[in-house]
Amino acid sequence: MRLAAVLLVLAPAGPLLAQDSAGTKLVVRQGGQEIGREEFRLTQGRGRGAPGTTLQATARYPANNPTLRIGATLERTPESALAKFQLDVEGPGGPTVILAAGSGARLIIRTVAKGSEAGRELPGGPDVVLLDDNVFSLYVAVADLATPSGRSLTAVFPRTARRASFVARRESPGVVNLTGGIRGSLETDARGLVSLVLPESGTRVSRTQD
Repeated sequence: MRLAAVLLVLAPAGPLLAQDSAGTKLVVRQGGQEIGREEFRLTQGRGRGAPGTTLQATARYPANNPTLRIGATLERTPESALAKFQLDVEGPGGPTVILAAGSGARLIIRTVAKGSEAGRELPGGPDVVLLDDNVFSLYVAVADLATPSGRSLTAVFPRTARRASFVARRESPGVVNLTGGIRGSLETDARGLVSLVLPESGTRVSRTQD
């Protein structure tokens, strides 16, 4: 009953891909070649006037005539805890909506696709972050949780069901080094993600003025 109640709260609020996410722009390169673009906006406050932050993003692969489009919303409390997470995916397999929220030490994920719907519970808590392999502005949550001594985190990728344990160490203001199941480095500022390097996949993400 508790899972069902939380899933009702997570009812889709409408297609995120239709929202205007004009704001900070990212170019995504892999192996030195551009493979996609992302736009995001990080603002203070959450839905219904609640305190915290809201990240809204739209990613397209490739940038022109995309075959994969993902809209994302991440709402967090002032303590950086997860309040709401939503992915709106349009790809070759048709549209899919993925929603997630924290419930104490549990993470509840709901997936709605054409002709199917599923819910599942995973271990949650303050050291769990929600990421996606194609929406890189979500890494701002990693930067906010990083510490100078290194903080052990668990990344959950709801779209692919992948999990990764890693350590986020803040090397200097805005600069974070990642080791373990996710290796690389990232830089953020008040507007959100500035750059991200993931050597294992050859992925480099950087801001662009285009």
